[in-house]
Amino acid sequence: MKKFFCILAAAAVTATMLVSCGEESVEDNVRIPIRTGNVINYETAHATVGTLKEEVTLHGSVTMPYTMDLSFTRIGGTLESVNVRRDQEVTEGEVLAVLKDEDLEEQITVQKIKLDSAQSLYENLQAQHANADDIEFARIDYEIEKSEYDALVENREYLTLRAPFDGRITAVSDNARAGGHVNVNSRICTISDSSRYRLTVTDRDAQLTNVSFGTKVDIVQGAIVSTTGKVIDTVTTTIIPDGWGWGDDMPMRTEATSYIIQTDDDVQFSDLGAVDVTFTTFRRDDAVIVPSEAVFESTDAGGTVSNYVNVLMNGIKVQTPVTVGVTTVDKTEILNGLEGTETLILR
Repeated sequence: MKKFFCILAAAAVTATMLVSCGEESVEDNVRIPIRTGNVINYETAHATVGTLKEEVTLHGSVTMPYTMDLSFTRIGGTLESVNVRRDQEVTEGEVLAVLKDEDLEEQITVQKIKLDSAQSLYENLQAQHANADDIEFARIDYEIEKSEYDALVENREYLTLRAPFDGRITAVSDNARAGGHVNVNSRICTISDSSRYRLTVTDRDAQLTNVSFGTKVDIVQGAIVSTTGKVIDTVTTTIIPDGWGWGDDMPMRTEATSYIIQTDDDVQFSDLGAVDVTFTTFRRDDAVIVPSEAVFESTDAGGTVSNYVNVLMNGIKVQTPVTVGVTTVDKTEILNGLEGTETLILR
């Protein structure tokens, strides 16, 4: 009996093992679904604390930026001779143009007659011990005639136009030819001072703001020159439209500002290759900076416009009001509302 019980128990254990080996466990077979929300993939960027600056890079060149328009400043008339041409090198005092003097000489001759008559009357009244009032009136008349005569004689010098310094003629008026008529202050030619070559940047499109004397610049010419410098002078230049000469009837002229640069190092620029001069037009350190595309505008019922950014907090979008400062091309300064460590949602 005891033996039979043992056999029966063994058989039960064996049967249990066979069942266990032939079926999957409940743990392997059951899957419990977990419900999750929709996952939103935001495009993000980070607010940072750093230096915000705006830069403008323009091409510069070593030129003669100091120019002067030359004209007859006291009298006009017919040109007797013109001795200038474009790109001509001239020396100080060299005669560039001469006005005909027939009219002036005739005026001088007539005025000399008036002066001699006034002087003779004054001297005769003195010799005759005439009435004191008559003598005084004659003296005043004599002084007036002499002043007019001296002015006419002085004008002889203004018949000749001379180079004020060594330089190069960079432009010549269409009217600057022998036999042509010119008015007072009508431009004859333009001269550049060849004694003052400078690194010059001309801003024709008014791209530069907040640039003044002492403004720092970075200067690069390929692999040849890499240095810094500063603005030491500004020159206003006249831009002449293409296709137009320098005649008095030219319809339009625009002005541009040229910035004269002094390099901090003694460098030599090559004749080949552009010189890139970078101006920092704005700079602020320790600023909270975000991408400009992260800043949005909202308008309330009263029409007031305000700014906000969308901050990502624990996977949730939080609209946060901000105060905007300076905006450059792609960056915006945040004055209030952010600390500079936030993750921002762009879209």
